Amino acid sequence: MHLEYPIGTVRYSINIDEVFKSASVIKLPIFLYGFNYAKDLDDLVEVSPEDIVDGSGVLQTLVTQTRSFSVRDLHVLMIVVSDNTATNLLIKRYGFKRLNSYLQHLGMTKSKLGREMCDPIAISEERDNFICARDVVACLRTLVSSPVFHDMLHILEKQQFQDKIPAGVNNENFVFFNKTGELDDIEHDVGLFVYKGQIGLFVGLTEGDNSLDREFLHEFGHMFNEL
Repeated sequence: MHLEYPIGTVRYSINIDEVFKSASVIKLPIFLYGFNYAKDLDDLVEVSPEDIVDGSGVLQTLVTQTRSFSVRDLHVLMIVVSDNTATNLLIKRYGFKRLNSYLQHLGMTKSKLGREMCDPIAISEERDNFICARDVVACLRTLVSSPVFHDMLHILEKQQFQDKIPAGVNNENFVFFNKTGELDDIEHDVGLFVYKGQIGLFVGLTEGDNSLDREFLHEFGHMFNEL
């Protein structure tokens, strides 16, 4: 758990080097790479029914026959509705080697992109995606300093999943820009927020019983009411 407000002023931090399965939080550095380095946001990508995977997203409903989407569209879907198919197409486009090198470049030294989303073969072979709170902080700080920060922030603001840490904040003056992730026994919520004209960041990573983890993230959200 980690909370900074404003960014650079640590209000709470514990176990920030503990490594967790990343779930969908790994999508955040992919998003950052695409908007800052790939330079291909207007390119079109063909998406066919064969590309579709299970889990969160809307492409499994939209793609009943081959359709084209811009790379920007895929990023928006990956962040706003956590679309797993869009994420996999971006991973294929950029490549594991390049994305893992970018994680290291960001200072995400304990993080790893080891598989695509919903890949049962990789999971059976115990290949997975990993993060820790310190690495997510490095990612979020880079995002804030990015020349396309406001463009990315506009997309993060449309995030559809606000039922974890934001749900524990009882002050309507907070605006959140977050990315969640969940698996069996995993509940994560990380991102930025704006309050009184200043930007803060937070990282909530949990592992255990999903219901208890959500309650814990709600409790973490209560801390924001004291800022």
